[in-house]
Amino acid sequence: MNRILFAFLMAIAILCQSSQAAELRLTGYQGSDGAITTYFGGNSIDPYFATKALLAAKDVGLDADVAARQWIDWLLPRQRSDGRFERYCLKSQRFVACRRADADDAMLATWMETLVRFAPPEGMPAEWKESFDKASRHLDTLRDRQRGVYFIAADLPVALMMDNVEISSAYKAVSKYLQTRHDMEAAAFWMRKATQLDRAILRVFWQPARGYLVSTQARDKIEFYPDTVAQIFPILAGIHPESQSPDASYLAWMQKHRFVWLQNTETDFPWGLVALVADKMGDQDAITCWRARSVQFRHGTHWNVLEEALYQSFEARLTPERALAPVPAGVRCR
Repeated sequence: MNRILFAFLMAIAILCQSSQAAELRLTGYQGSDGAITTYFGGNSIDPYFATKALLAAKDVGLDADVAARQWIDWLLPRQRSDGRFERYCLKSQRFVACRRADADDAMLATWMETLVRFAPPEGMPAEWKESFDKASRHLDTLRDRQRGVYFIAADLPVALMMDNVEISSAYKAVSKYLQTRHDMEAAAFWMRKATQLDRAILRVFWQPARGYLVSTQARDKIEFYPDTVAQIFPILAGIHPESQSPDASYLAWMQKHRFVWLQNTETDFPWGLVALVADKMGDQDAITCWRARSVQFRHGTHWNVLEEALYQSFEARLTPERALAPVPAGVRCR
């Protein structure tokens, strides 16, 4: 084979390889049975974090299909008959239900979104559809009929802004999925639910002079999470008041909170959710800084599977040379 032809074939091979999304590999988090622990080598499972991690990886462009389908196969038979999920602890070498979910509304929404976004091309299998319907029915029972937002749980009638944003995101994902199945009537139904919820979120939680409230329950202190992070979280679901564009809100947030966010990795969680918003807004400098400051804490006590999925997703975009390179000159991370 002559050199020119060989070089041409190699270039084609590299191009084809680079066009394929890298695969999410949750080594140390996901077992051979599909279970995903919250922490590296952990002995507990919070299904919300595992499910959110898979969705985040997909949002950023990583191929999470294998990990997601293994996770679905593990969690689906553990769904309660009323549609809810629990948290699990390792006992006698197996994970057993040991605590109730932290928030039923967010868990049900992220599960519904996962089922539609990772459904095979031919559509959801029957057992996935049955699980989706159970989750959807229970989530409907949590809706506050007066205010239009959703409560955390049946016995905890408090609505959280970020949970409701995740429900909106799920409804929009369901609508998009149904469009691909050419069921336009059902797709329109779910989009109406999302639109109604978006209006309710702004009506209940948005205050022009203060920004977003994080809860319908009064809070006695302001914390970076959830209060500060919440101010840009709605961007992920395309929600914003008419008086503020997402670009303006994001820029103002970063100007005020960027360095505090990046320094949080030293004493608190890295809050990769902010990096997820930065990615949606095309702020590559913020992502570069987050990677650079967070890597030393990878797999530690302040690093969960959501941070890991996002870290891998951002890393997959880089060539080996760029991944090892220092932060470029001109990018301020301190």
